[in-house]
Amino acid sequence: MFKKFYRKSFIITGFMFVFLLACNASATPITTTAEVVTAITVTEQTPLNFGKFSVGAVGGVVTFDAGGTVSVSGDVVHLGSEVGGVARLDTSGFAGGTPVTVSVTGTTLISGGNSMAVVGNCLGPAGVLGADNGACTFSSNATTTDDVQIGGKLTVGASQPVGVYSGTLEVVAAY
Repeated sequence: MFKKFYRKSFIITGFMFVFLLACNASATPITTTAEVVTAITVTEQTPLNFGKFSVGAVGGVVTFDAGGTVSVSGDVVHLGSEVGGVARLDTSGFAGGTPVTVSVTGTTLISGGNSMAVVGNCLGPAGVLGADNGACTFSSNATTTDDVQIGGKLTVGASQPVGVYSGTLEVVAAY
């Protein structure tokens, strides 16, 4: 009989405890907000131009790093006229210091039926250099635009045919 009474009293005590917890509960509304900002807009300010060069029977590479330095390897003689690429990022709508990642994807330059491969790279405004066909990540400045320098490596074939070669690198920016 004592066991039966003890069980019932334990069950009743448990219900009372849960009831007391529910009676002491409180609720309050919490204000919630969200803001959608404009996506980063990328525009070309200056096209990337590897300049003029001649090539011999071996071929080589013309490197125009995103910092503005041109170098050649192999059987390539650089003759000047290079211009570094610049992409302008419109970063209005968010505060300075926001991390931005810029990716540069390579391309193929074409002249008639001839081609040369390019791998791209970038240099963020804070001097952050990205990897070839990779990305540079930097903190955006406090203004509404950031300029990113664009460079790359141009592979010149052995006895590459004469011509004006062109193509388009893809530059993508994201928060």
